[in-house]
Amino acid sequence: MTSHHSIFIHPGHPVEALVADVALACGGRLRRAVNVPADYVASLSDATLELEMEHEYEEDKGIPFERYQVVLTVRESNSSMEQEAVISRQIFHELATLRRYWLVLVFDLQTVIGTAAPPGQSAFPSARKE
Repeated sequence: MTSHHSIFIHPGHPVEALVADVALACGGRLRRAVNVPADYVASLSDATLELEMEHEYEEDKGIPFERYQVVLTVRESNSSMEQEAVISRQIFHELATLRRYWLVLVFDLQTVIGTAAPPGQSAFPSARKE
């Protein structure tokens, strides 16, 4: 398994609004996924995006993944980690400017590159009440 950049997003509902916001942020069109584990995919000139509306990740290295409903994975087509980082940061920034989601941008599920939250909120969403 290769390293990649991921953006974890909370809240993930309503789904239609989130999909529209992600499509706008990436400048592409998300389509329903077929034969891949993601729910939606987008093909950009330099990368493939995979949007999963739920995931099984749990807290690791102090990152509370389980508090985020959705994960967007960015995979650069030519295996250029630098280009993948640029694309990931750009999408993260576009989503952050909307100021309606908690976001955490990570590399290889190990390193936090950035966080964003709605105005007046802490960096990570509060724990879900079961």
